[in-house]
Amino acid sequence: MPVRIGLRLAPMFPRNRPVGCTIVIGLAILLLPSLTLSGLELKIASVAPENSPYGKALTQLAADWQRISHGTVRVQIYHNGIVGDQSDILRKIRIGQLQGGIFTNAGVADVVRESISISVPFLVRSDAEFRAAMKDLRPVLENRFNAAGFKLVAWTQAGWIYFFSRTPVQSPADMKLLRLGVPAGEADLTNTFNALGFRSLPLDTTEVISALNSGLADAVLASPLIAAGYQWFGVARNMLDLRIAPAAGCVLISDRAWSRIPEEYREPFLEAARATEAGLEAELKDLDSRAIAAMSSYGLKTVSPSTADRAKWQAEFTHNRDAIIDSAFDRKSVSMIESALEKIRAGRQ
Repeated sequence: MPVRIGLRLAPMFPRNRPVGCTIVIGLAILLLPSLTLSGLELKIASVAPENSPYGKALTQLAADWQRISHGTVRVQIYHNGIVGDQSDILRKIRIGQLQGGIFTNAGVADVVRESISISVPFLVRSDAEFRAAMKDLRPVLENRFNAAGFKLVAWTQAGWIYFFSRTPVQSPADMKLLRLGVPAGEADLTNTFNALGFRSLPLDTTEVISALNSGLADAVLASPLIAAGYQWFGVARNMLDLRIAPAAGCVLISDRAWSRIPEEYREPFLEAARATEAGLEAELKDLDSRAIAAMSSYGLKTVSPSTADRAKWQAEFTHNRDAIIDSAFDRKSVSMIESALEKIRAGRQ
């Protein structure tokens, strides 16, 4: 029987819904005009559930923008993936059917390659390092998104990625014996692990449980929030207490839509977005720890690697960083992050 935990943790990606229903709702939404008699309407889509931290933050941002503009700019949010997945949302923004969307950094890697540089495995090691690296990287991302036709409105850390496995894992050698499920659509991550000799395979979110149960996969990469929300820990009952990489998320608005927003509202809109970022990061950090505690109360075992095994993990990815970068990442932006990290680490010595 599946394990049910009392903590209400909505996963980042919604479960399957009837395809016909999604198509009908999506078409109805997209046929509505974005310019109304009273001003501008922004249609912003998200794959996140409405009651998730991401959904709540986006709803609050919409309310803030409408308040700031005194209703001149109306914001309509379409949660729960009702207009499609992240690639669908990007396509519909480009053709003008939507004006914006919320994405993971991996979900926009095809738009701006530098967006996934912050998630090189074992490069960034703490929340403080993430913030330090983003001070230098964010202006680069803003310029690159502008060049691609998007306004980067918000960018936030979205927790940390861990290994969850059927059997305990401590060292890289242990993990290389297992079949590692990696989120489908994140080919860069699959390439990274395969280049180092890991046996990774792409899995859709809805395939993970059956893959773990059948033995097709022995382990999976996930944040605690995702592992708890989808009940993956009921099968993969061991979590290696080692941060693999930070995850990030962003809100993008098309340049065409942003340019139609009255100029006097643009900076206040960005200030509201920055306030939303700060609140969301704090909530997600707390939810990660709460998710781990909740899963632990239902049988999740946290495996603490030895000092020697921690060093092996770091060495595995540090010694092979050139191969990793060449397989999946942008070298220039990774070098920028490394420089920022050297400064912050030197300051701690």
